[in-house]
Amino acid sequence: MKTYKFKIKIRDALENKIENQLGCTRLVYNLALETKEESFKKGVKLSKFDLIKQLPELKKEFKWLSNVHSQTLQGTIERLEKRYDKFFLDLKKGIATSKPKFAKKKKWSSVEYKSSAVKYTGNSEISISKIGRIKFFKSREVEGEIKIVRIVKKADGYYLNIVTDKDFDKCDNQATVGIDLGLKYFLVTSDGEYFENIKTLKRFQEKLRIENRKLSRKKKFSNNFYKQVNKIKLLYLKISRVRKDYLHKVSSKLAKNYSIIVCEDLNISQMIQQKGFSKDISDVSWGSFLEMLNYKTNLVKVDAKYSSQECNSCGHISKENRPTQELFKCVKCGHSGNADENASKVIFSRLNN
Repeated sequence: MKTYKFKIKIRDALENKIENQLGCTRLVYNLALETKEESFKKGVKLSKFDLIKQLPELKKEFKWLSNVHSQTLQGTIERLEKRYDKFFLDLKKGIATSKPKFAKKKKWSSVEYKSSAVKYTGNSEISISKIGRIKFFKSREVEGEIKIVRIVKKADGYYLNIVTDKDFDKCDNQATVGIDLGLKYFLVTSDGEYFENIKTLKRFQEKLRIENRKLSRKKKFSNNFYKQVNKIKLLYLKISRVRKDYLHKVSSKLAKNYSIIVCEDLNISQMIQQKGFSKDISDVSWGSFLEMLNYKTNLVKVDAKYSSQECNSCGHISKENRPTQELFKCVKCGHSGNADENASKVIFSRLNN
């Protein structure tokens, strides 16, 4: 699956329709969540199909829900079901988690349409049921059959995400490499290639501090207050885009050179809870990076246990092998080098173990 993202050429009438769609889907999501929770209390478990069957009655009560395609409303309930599935899966794995929460207006920012509600002829215009024609800035050709279309609201406008069945062309040279993710270096390969940690958030820390200080001086809920809030949102959006751009560049470079990439099976959500490292781990976005690698190439995860303490030369495992964060020196055979590069070679060696 491949996603193409384009900025929508917005106009007042179109913006009103999109906002209406967002409001309708948010209502359905919150009502479905409320119904599901009330049923849980009574000992009744409702499936997504039980909730979807209630939509016709809901449309009679809220007639304006007819302004949204029926499959989009059904998709909203499926969206809720996926969040419950993730919640129960995290509980089963022992990962810190929380139940799905009611959607707030300012955080409900996307609406999804299945292919049956979409018509696209190949130009810079797309037609969506109940909305009409949407013009967008077409920066590249859309390849493959359209499966899903999303309209996403961001701080700087509305975007069109077109998901197709087109797969990424994967490298076929049969080369394999091990990688170690870290904080000193973002990534080190078993072939000795180092990728810097660009520390995106730290680069914008001073700007964020200044803009947040300006916000604290504004009268709460005034026009100037909301203008300043939007400035901060735009800044966070820029941080996100700078980070994502770097992740795409690194993942694409690796995917072009290697057909199989071996990495540690990390419990990132648990690692983020560590005091003193949570902000840095969140900033490097290992989870997003591994997702990119997963669809761009063949990603294999191996056991992460003791990979930072094991010598890639003789296999000896000891805490003393790593006297500092950066240096690795085996107390048994004397092998020494960069700790992250040593770990990447250990990870690579575990591929067939």
